[in-house]
Amino acid sequence: MRYCWLVVVFCLGSVQAQSDEGYAKVFIGTYDMFRDNQDTQYGLEIQSPRGLSRYDFKPLLGLMRTREQSHYLYTGVSRTSFFTAGETGLAFTFSFGPGLYFYGEGEDTDLGHVFELKSSGGLIWQFADATRIGLHYAHLSNASISLDNPGTEMVTLTYQLPFWR
Repeated sequence: MRYCWLVVVFCLGSVQAQSDEGYAKVFIGTYDMFRDNQDTQYGLEIQSPRGLSRYDFKPLLGLMRTREQSHYLYTGVSRTSFFTAGETGLAFTFSFGPGLYFYGEGEDTDLGHVFELKSSGGLIWQFADATRIGLHYAHLSNASISLDNPGTEMVTLTYQLPFWR
């Protein structure tokens, strides 16, 4: 837990916050990363250009689907911190938020409750035209609000397009 706070402090104090652009993100990756019943997951996420606080947390809305027809509709906040001061370069991004999980009755892990929390972090590269590619790690869990809380991990490849300022 101590290391999580170090990451948060590092991100809040980095060189530069993210730009004033909204992004549409498409992603594809592996669901149930550390289990034998791994599945493919893909989805879409929309990020607002407006920050909610002095730390520039930006609202987001997303939908994830697995090949076994499980769905996760979520909202939350995200922040991106660049390691460089220019318009291009490497950045760390993280997000957190609640959502609704609908188990698809297939080989996916039943997460035990319809209410789930998603936390994620990743590295992205921003190009001169403001598009981004990245690699993200995420954890999905119901935070023990039910007795059954297996949680799951996901690794995704992302592509982000700016769409409003």
